[in-house]
Amino acid sequence: MRDPFALLRRQPRLARRTLAALIAVGAAVASVFGAIEPIEAHDRSALGTAVRSCWVAKKTLHTSFPCLSVSTEDQTAVIRPPLAKSEVLLVPTIPVTGIESPLLVEKNAPDYLAEAWAARGYVLAALPRDPGPNALGLAVNSLPTRSQDRLHIHVDCLQPRVVAALARYGGRLGSNWTRFPVPLGGGRYYARAIGENDLVARNPFRLVATGVPGAARDMADMTLVVAPITRAGGRTGFALIAANTEDGSHAMGENLLDHTCRIARDAG
Repeated sequence: MRDPFALLRRQPRLARRTLAALIAVGAAVASVFGAIEPIEAHDRSALGTAVRSCWVAKKTLHTSFPCLSVSTEDQTAVIRPPLAKSEVLLVPTIPVTGIESPLLVEKNAPDYLAEAWAARGYVLAALPRDPGPNALGLAVNSLPTRSQDRLHIHVDCLQPRVVAALARYGGRLGSNWTRFPVPLGGGRYYARAIGENDLVARNPFRLVATGVPGAARDMADMTLVVAPITRAGGRTGFALIAANTEDGSHAMGENLLDHTCRIARDAG
């Protein structure tokens, strides 16, 4: 029987790197399980530590654990939060603090939202049935309403009432930011439409920064939701839904998501 540790004994440097990676992965698991709400109760760098450990594990051990996937090329990871049934997070493996990061509005900014939308397959795979093409969404919380200081894009089912509201009013959205006609998840939001390819072509973070009232002064207070819609004429696209969480609008992007995915159960 071949000795599985023979290679590590012959190459001490590889052995040290492997051991360090295993320790990092273990620390990542502990960090992730500590990064649960409430916001003030935990280390705000835990998520960054976790995805960095995933990156180390990918480079040294060729595994993404405890993440679901790691892209060393795009420098992103997909991770499922502890106790989550369907939700996943798209997280940069490099330090990007959150929605307020200047990196997100630069000319050649990474396409994090497009990558998050591509990660929705992990959500669909965890559901009992396909909830339909307009049932999932993305959310980015503001600095005051988030628990971690590493950009993380929530990917999960939308609240059924949000899906219904977008089905009713989404076709009326144009290319300018306007007040959404009705409250969503108890909050008031601005909204606009973009094309199905515009998550890459238009940079929604920049559209928020340059178009939503008050965003240019303080992006840290902004929250953003991206949801698929059927536009006028039957075209597919996305609604960008944004608000300042500190202006009394009672908005928080993640509140428009439903981490129990009732819409998938109702689809049956």
